[in-house]
Amino acid sequence: MNLSFSTIHKPEQIKMYNASVLNEMKLEPDLEPALKGKYERDTVRGEMLASEFEKFYNVQVAKGRGTSYNYDFLIDKLIEGDLPCIFLMPQSPLPVKKDVKGVAVKFASLETNKDIIEFAKEYGLLGVLNFSYRNVDYGLTVFEPLYWWRLYINHVKRLLKLYEILKKKHKNQSIDIIGELVNYKEENGMITFEWIEGGNFSFYFNEEKINDDELENIDAIAGAYILTTSVKDVLRSAINVDFSDIIRSKDSEIGFRIKEVYSTDYLIGAIYYDLWNLISNDVEIVFCQHCGRTFTKSGRKKYCNDSCKTMAYKERKKGEK
Repeated sequence: MNLSFSTIHKPEQIKMYNASVLNEMKLEPDLEPALKGKYERDTVRGEMLASEFEKFYNVQVAKGRGTSYNYDFLIDKLIEGDLPCIFLMPQSPLPVKKDVKGVAVKFASLETNKDIIEFAKEYGLLGVLNFSYRNVDYGLTVFEPLYWWRLYINHVKRLLKLYEILKKKHKNQSIDIIGELVNYKEENGMITFEWIEGGNFSFYFNEEKINDDELENIDAIAGAYILTTSVKDVLRSAINVDFSDIIRSKDSEIGFRIKEVYSTDYLIGAIYYDLWNLISNDVEIVFCQHCGRTFTKSGRKKYCNDSCKTMAYKERKKGEK
């Protein structure tokens, strides 16, 4: 099922600044007129004041405080560390629909800051008020820490790797999930799992309820549950279900069929929904044999671009000497 995704940004409105600029949002409201006359538009402060940033920033903070008791503390820590953030400087925001098919693979392939900012210019901000892999707090955002982006990128990449391993296991290839991607521990009859690189997820087995067949195939069963549960947890509350038309149909027992429409205003929701569809439709994903980036399989292609293909060739020739 296709997803309709809307954003309010234009590419030129996406910027990357360090979080210290958020100090400007702590200024008293009655200082704003004086600042507008004092600072030029081509400064960060001037750009914020000339855009509708302050209004949307206040909306973001108000909603953030409603979902997270430490939202102000988060902002203070970002400012204190002067951490890089991605900013949206909205100007007369109007919804723009974006095609997000294939966005999950594209998102997982992001590596450099330049990659991330170019992706954000195309699709906008993630739309998360606080970082989480479960019960994500969605909302309109005009700034997001860069490290949130990197955490989500790594998460999607892990899930794509798990998806690839499950496909190989189904073809009877000798490859492990437990020990390669995840670890598990047993305690009081419960088996819980965690990523080897760090991070738990809300999935466990009750050892007493596992039959012999399941125990023999626990590696693949655990992988399938981890994959689907991880995507489901992020998608919760992100997708709206509606209908665009009601079509008369003789084949339907009620005389008509509903034409469903799925939509989201949050990029991270679109990314995980695309990942869900990718899994459901058995799309073939390839990890570049040189740099490890993800891409959708096309023919016998082994590298994500010609540069990686050339570099791999040079490395092979060097090794032959």
